[in-house]
Amino acid sequence: MRKRVTTAVIMGAGLGTRFGKHTEFIPKGFIEVKGKPMVVSSVELLISCGVERIIIGTGYRKECYEELAKSYSRITTCFSPKFAETNSMYTLYNTRSEIGNDDFLLLESDIIYERRALEVLLESEEADLMLATPVNKFQDMYYVEYDAEKRLTNCSVNKNELNPLGEMVGIHKLSNEFYQLMCGDFERKLNDNPKLGYEFEILNIAQTQRPIKVINVSGLKWYEIDDESDLEYAEKNIDL
Repeated sequence: MRKRVTTAVIMGAGLGTRFGKHTEFIPKGFIEVKGKPMVVSSVELLISCGVERIIIGTGYRKECYEELAKSYSRITTCFSPKFAETNSMYTLYNTRSEIGNDDFLLLESDIIYERRALEVLLESEEADLMLATPVNKFQDMYYVEYDAEKRLTNCSVNKNELNPLGEMVGIHKLSNEFYQLMCGDFERKLNDNPKLGYEFEILNIAQTQRPIKVINVSGLKWYEIDDESDLEYAEKNIDL
């Protein structure tokens, strides 16, 4: 039996430019949904599921996350000074000293979700696991494709590039072995592709070195909030 995962990493470095005035003074993880910042909701769910250490990769308005860490002893922040010129894979790569040898949950800062999203990953014996649901969002979808053994074979924002079997939620469980492969590969391409998203590095490793399984959960309540229209929709329609 594999040891239970007790570390989580939240990607919180993004500029959140699509939110306009909402992110003038705060990072997008601090935008409130149902009266609570998205990242706070996520932190509280992680703690309720037994996560003991939460690493937040920060960039834009890092002081907001640093202040949050004062209220939660389990939070450690890791600032990426190159946040404006890189993307999520660099943010994840930049946290490698904090992650150390741990397996971990990897989460976006701009999603809301029910506790079950974490439970299905934590309770699975799979070491490397991507959470997906049937396609349900009306924009900005990451479609996923997988084989008969549920191993990830492709992901894309373009529905025509693959056989879309689900939508990536933005919550994963990664072994340290898988993460080290990601970091090693990214080091070799960093200068040429600094704006690589971590999901495409996951795909690259899955296709070339080590498989990752996809768990597709019907009826899961969640929503990724990228802009004001998403925020409006979530406030009206997503009941967690």
